[in-house]
Amino acid sequence: MEIGIERLTALAFIITGLSHIAAPRAWVRFFVNMRAQGEAAGLLNAYVHIPLGLLIVAFHPVWSGAEVLVTLIGWSLTLKGILYFLRPQLATFSMARVSEDKAWHFQVAGAFAVALGIAAGWVALTNQGTA
Repeated sequence: MEIGIERLTALAFIITGLSHIAAPRAWVRFFVNMRAQGEAAGLLNAYVHIPLGLLIVAFHPVWSGAEVLVTLIGWSLTLKGILYFLRPQLATFSMARVSEDKAWHFQVAGAFAVALGIAAGWVALTNQGTA
């Protein structure tokens, strides 16, 4: 099961990261439109992060070796989702910084996401557990 979660994490981060790199202005519009929803934007943002986080937390409780990277990603996504569910205004504060002239920020974040995805993919490829 853990290898499947590692593969899913790798694919999700690589695909989302490549999208951030290739279409940063679309991501700006996505977050600007979401931000227009007011505090509800925080809840929407939580719904973006928490499903993958909970899936990883539930099915990848590995706290040793390189595999811990995927577990930490899961907990990070879950905690971000919980935080935004409980304090939605924190997400809107974060979204307030999104603008067309800073679209390149999404490309930087995308490069980081692709790197995390590649690392998670490496973990999956080198994991000797059961598929």
